[in-house]
Amino acid sequence: MTSGRLRTIIRSARLVAIAASIALLVIAAVVGPGWLPYAPRWFRRGLIEAILRGVLFGYWALAIVAVAGTPATIYLARRSRRGGAPASRPGLRAMAACLAFLIGLVALEAGASAWRAWMHRLPALPTSFEPTPPGEYRIVVLGGSSALGEPHRPWLSVGQILAWKLGEADRSRRFECEILAWLGEALEHQHRKLAKIRRRPDAVIVYSGHNEFVARFENGREERDPGIDEEPAGWLLRRMYRASLWSPSCRLAYEIISKNRLDNPPPLEGRHHLIDPPLCSPSETADILADFRRRLEAIVAYCDRIGALPILIVPPANESGFEPSRSTLPAWVTAEGRRWVVSTFEAARAAESFDPDRAAAGYRAILDRHPDFAEAHFRMARLLERAGKTAEAGQHYLDALDNDGLPIRCPAPFREAYAEVARRHPRCLLIDGRRELAAASPSGLIGDAVIQDAHHPTLVGTVALAGAVLREMQARKALGSIESIPLPLDPEAIARHFLMDGLKWKTVCERSSTHYHRVAGYRFDPTERLEKARQYAEAGRIVSSSTAVGLIRDLLDLPVLQIDGRTPAEELHDRDELVPLPAPDDRTDDPLQRSVDDPNPRPNRHHRLGRDGQARVDHPVNLPKVADQVFLVDHLQNIHQPVASKRGESVVRVAVKEDVASEERRDRLDSPPLRRPAFLDHLR
Repeated sequence: MTSGRLRTIIRSARLVAIAASIALLVIAAVVGPGWLPYAPRWFRRGLIEAILRGVLFGYWALAIVAVAGTPATIYLARRSRRGGAPASRPGLRAMAACLAFLIGLVALEAGASAWRAWMHRLPALPTSFEPTPPGEYRIVVLGGSSALGEPHRPWLSVGQILAWKLGEADRSRRFECEILAWLGEALEHQHRKLAKIRRRPDAVIVYSGHNEFVARFENGREERDPGIDEEPAGWLLRRMYRASLWSPSCRLAYEIISKNRLDNPPPLEGRHHLIDPPLCSPSETADILADFRRRLEAIVAYCDRIGALPILIVPPANESGFEPSRSTLPAWVTAEGRRWVVSTFEAARAAESFDPDRAAAGYRAILDRHPDFAEAHFRMARLLERAGKTAEAGQHYLDALDNDGLPIRCPAPFREAYAEVARRHPRCLLIDGRRELAAASPSGLIGDAVIQDAHHPTLVGTVALAGAVLREMQARKALGSIESIPLPLDPEAIARHFLMDGLKWKTVCERSSTHYHRVAGYRFDPTERLEKARQYAEAGRIVSSSTAVGLIRDLLDLPVLQIDGRTPAEELHDRDELVPLPAPDDRTDDPLQRSVDDPNPRPNRHHRLGRDGQARVDHPVNLPKVADQVFLVDHLQNIHQPVASKRGESVVRVAVKEDVASEERRDRLDSPPLRRPAFLDHLR
């Protein structure tokens, strides 16, 4: 066999080997994901770790060769030619390879930066609109479930209260509240919805920040495997990782791996511990915060451009009544250090009942070493609150919220983003939700009295936020010279106006019970959340038997059903109960079933039972308009019905879901319907 024929065979064998390798890689990429769930857990975990570390090492190898190798090889080539001898062929090949790596690195970073910008591009918001009817003032509400009014939806929310009170103060105009907010949606989803509006808003309320993390990740992400961490534990690797966060290509790789994790959630039994992994890696947290700031700035700038009034409500959350879902430690803490934290915490927790000082000393010892450990902050705050040190307790409660590893409550960087944007836009109204609810809370702490569960305001909290918006609008004279609105608003009067009867309060309690039951599994100790779920379920059974239109208070000591400190006996004596009279004809009393085009809507009259026991006729209530409010929400067909009204009235439209993905997300996060869900039966 000649040498030329041998070289040909070797060359052909190389091409076949390369082609076979590429084919195997393609087959593995296509077929592998379907079989990976059946692979052993250790294999899946190792695969993810290998991919993450491969990205890290590969990037730094490429960067070192390109950045350091290119000038080094050029210098050696020039030095070898000083004596007149030509540069060596291996040296030239090395220089060419380093130059190719450098060009490839620049192209990779530029391409990754452009692709990430395209993935997170901002929607084009409209600047031309349909003609606005004369005398109409349109309020658009953006946000998640709190902005929607959960758990009082669709009957009552901040935007609806605002529209009603403005309509009372200015009868010459028609105030319409268009609610784009929806359950579980982040600001990114709401920003896209804003691009679809047809009429120019006069005011835009932004009340978002609780869903920025959980709305972005796949199902089951809240059960992230503690054995997998994007940030390495080693000193050198950890610094290499943090430096790689400046690279668009590495950030893109981390994002793709994060959104397409190959591992399954850990087993349901014993899945959470005192020390848990965070929901998001550092790169994910930085990306989400940057995206939130960018979108909030874009929305406020858009309002300035079209002449709308931006109203930013910094989302408050339950601090003293809602334990942190996850407490985390840095990756560099050793196993021995983690065992010390667990043993110290357990000893302090056991000492709370008989030796509070010893318990406080234990929690302080943990916080001295690990000042970001959320559970120690929360338990320390409970001790301080019992000792009457409210201000110090409030700071620890806030630290527990801000260091929660599963952020379903708006953390500090997002609250600061609101303040930063407001400072750049003087026309913007900024409502500090924490300050407003702390003022409305009897104890001064933001807890169960003003927040229903994790972050949904109670009736008192919702009224306080709406009153704050009205106060700032009047102070700025945003509506010109209108009749002054008396403040603070009366929660009971608002409950009566929106016809909050027993069935609606039953739904409120059931939704709160469902929320607590769902988030109980987020913690290593779900006892307190399950107990609150049980209490709300029991309250729902009790209030459903009442037909009162108004606020039903003092049941099972639940703050959602309280306004003042009266006892149940005093409340039963003082309450004016509305009892509907029989209808004079066969028309329905349900405003959702009656036609809005009825030229002669029948007023519905009620008997009011006064303290003297004598029946008297209450003011007529026009049920199709529900006292100047129209709620036309068709959840079954997901359609938007037109509403006609006169000046001086306020109209509420609630946007419904428009896509399958949002419908699936609502299935995960939505609250139950009016009837009691079956899975709560075991709480009887």
